[in-house]
Amino acid sequence: MISYPLAVVNSFVGLGLIWLYFHREEYNWYPPFKATLPAAGFFFLSNVYLVVAPFVPPETPDQNQYKSLPYWLHCVIGIGILAAGGVYWLLWAVVLPKIGNYTLERRVTTSSDGWTRNVYIKEPRLKE
Repeated sequence: MISYPLAVVNSFVGLGLIWLYFHREEYNWYPPFKATLPAAGFFFLSNVYLVVAPFVPPETPDQNQYKSLPYWLHCVIGIGILAAGGVYWLLWAVVLPKIGNYTLERRVTTSSDGWTRNVYIKEPRLKE
């Protein structure tokens, strides 16, 4: 079940790499290691193929890997899992702060061994 959502995410990663390739000055993005345009393009197109191909029906019914389920079921479930994550984020980061009259402030904390992590703190909104 992870391979289909991973292909969707990787398609967006490939598209983002292509976008950054053409807009790196605008974003001041100069990483020490960067993907070439042909590599990013191949990565994007191969993942788009992995996203689209499972929706193409098999030529004969005996090629379906499922006996009584539709061939596209794992894709729809993968998209549903991605959509559920999007709904969760929308509720947690957008709707609940508006209803609760607070904002989420990101704080970077460092543990005793030097590892850093992001912690989100509820900060009450100031009334104007």
